[in-house]
Amino acid sequence: QAILSQAVRGSIVEKYLLRRGPASTDTGAPMARSALIAAAVAVGATLLKSDWPIHCLSRFDVADHVSITSSSAALAAAGLGVTVEKAAPFLLVISPEDKQMPPDADWLADWVENHTAWFREAFFQHGALVFRGFRVPDAAAFERVALAVNPDLETVYLGTSPRSQINGTSYVHTAADFNPHRTVPVHLEMSFRDEPPRLQIFYASRLDQHLGGETPLTDFHGVWSTLSEKESFWQRFEGKRIKYIRNNDDCSALSQLDPLVQKCWQEMFKTDNRTQVLAKCAEESFECTWDEANRLTMTNLQPFVRTHPASGKKVWFNHINVLHKDSMAYDYERTAVLWGGLRGWWPLLLSLYYRTLFSALSLVMAESDLGSATGFEGGSLISAEDFREVKRAIWRNTVQQPYQLHDIVIVDNLRVGHGREIYSGAKESRRVLTAWSNSYPAKWSAGDQ
Repeated sequence: QAILSQAVRGSIVEKYLLRRGPASTDTGAPMARSALIAAAVAVGATLLKSDWPIHCLSRFDVADHVSITSSSAALAAAGLGVTVEKAAPFLLVISPEDKQMPPDADWLADWVENHTAWFREAFFQHGALVFRGFRVPDAAAFERVALAVNPDLETVYLGTSPRSQINGTSYVHTAADFNPHRTVPVHLEMSFRDEPPRLQIFYASRLDQHLGGETPLTDFHGVWSTLSEKESFWQRFEGKRIKYIRNNDDCSALSQLDPLVQKCWQEMFKTDNRTQVLAKCAEESFECTWDEANRLTMTNLQPFVRTHPASGKKVWFNHINVLHKDSMAYDYERTAVLWGGLRGWWPLLLSLYYRTLFSALSLVMAESDLGSATGFEGGSLISAEDFREVKRAIWRNTVQQPYQLHDIVIVDNLRVGHGREIYSGAKESRRVLTAWSNSYPAKWSAGDQ
């Protein structure tokens, strides 16, 4: 505040001196003017380079940031032909022993199929596995590895992000077709469904962006453990059900103002036939209705917390972090703090834009009429205070590190969520692909070693 006051006073004095102009006979006036201008420039430069305005305007606390650290893994890897590092309690990085002549995708596919017991134990013990440094040059090679992990891959996608299937593959899609400035809050894939995917696989196809573009990973078992530290919170949420409200416009009238309207319903269901849509809604336990503008509203109920089928641990298992109107602004503020300096102003301004936009929208429409909203089964919506608690718990259990080209990331979607950091560069400069399965590999439950 003192610096700002000085800058303002300097600006006023400077304008006064300039107004006096050549009428002044004070020989010191030009020197004073120059000094004041230099001081104003210095103050402005200091403000722009300093992170304190970003910290003041952001609701993210750096104390909530989790750093990546490397250590030897709990699971031995001797004789496996790979090296293993633990980057976080729930994240393993697996690399080839021979870094000079790394194995190709066929070798990696065979390795996955021939080490079922080790793979299954590592997967459930940690939750996320990164295969790094292998020669997996394209989407077709990635698909071979994904099918080796689980041959029962899916193609039906009912999530909120726009996706495109990759030519020449049967199961590989883009992870999210958003523009670079659009953040994707971390989430468990399609957690609003009765039976969401259990396995999610990502592939870093292209990484030519200048900055950002990471895929944050979040341990949602850890999120619930953090939230449970407050008795008042877990008493209100454990054993209760969340109500999802999703509004999808007609493709001919897609909202250009509400950022929570991300897909039209015809794109979501791959048909404009209402009978077919209603059949799919019934299959998914969605209650679906259209209004006079042909806008589809989908509502359904799910528990806030689910128990992991393998570990028996409780997981904060819902889609609040994607569907709540305040979520993106929070994440932009986190990015602003993590980037810092001049770079941090771009995400900070994005945060201010979204906060202003949703404040304006709230003047003309109810929250439940936005593209999405979340609440309790009884009808009340998730409060801003409760959402802030959720957001801080997520931050405290999230790690992110830059991709390396052709990384393959395999996550347990019943525990570890994913998102997308914004990035600087052309839209096509970054490309992450994905494949998924609604089940764990059948051979895991069959006891195939």
